[in-house]
Amino acid sequence: MNTFLGKNWFKLALGAILIAMIASFAYKLWANGSEPDQRLTAMKQAPSFQLQDLDGKPVSSQDMDGKVRLVYFFYSFCPDVCMPTTFLLSQVQESLKKKDLLGTKAEIVSITVDPKRDTPEVLKEFGNRFESKPVPGGWTFLRGEESKIHKLAEDFGIMVIKEKDGNFSHSNAILLVDPKGKLRNYYDASNPELDVDHIVKDVVTLSKGK
Repeated sequence: MNTFLGKNWFKLALGAILIAMIASFAYKLWANGSEPDQRLTAMKQAPSFQLQDLDGKPVSSQDMDGKVRLVYFFYSFCPDVCMPTTFLLSQVQESLKKKDLLGTKAEIVSITVDPKRDTPEVLKEFGNRFESKPVPGGWTFLRGEESKIHKLAEDFGIMVIKEKDGNFSHSNAILLVDPKGKLRNYYDASNPELDVDHIVKDVVTLSKGK
């Protein structure tokens, strides 16, 4: 038994952390209720940041004030959840474009937790895989120092753990931030019932100043 624990302590600890994280998200979603006015109640001020876009230009959270933000921590080498979640965001982008909200009243922000491998070139290629490609000013991919990004994710309530193989375990959640920078909701992006219309409806609600 001791030998088993010695060889598998990291996996066991990671599993315990993931279970705790899932329970935490479930509680937050439950606590916010099911009615829109309850679900979108402000939780806290979202953490501020300054990172770089794919052209190396500085981008801060203050630059996005006045817009509803959907923030997603991901990495392009992710073997499972990041690709389908980014595809979902691409569909959200398309819907926001049709409603004339993208870039004016709403923005999608994808922040890589793996900046060493996710170079600007890699992320540009990643974004171009989707039919609805990232629109400048409407969907921004950001990079920065790895430790700084992981701390930012933690401040948002997102768990990120670097594994021995160089990949990352992370909370697969999309964060909803209102135009004043208040965190309004966590969407469990691994929930098969989460759909584009649900997210866009919330973005529209917040874009009206509610």
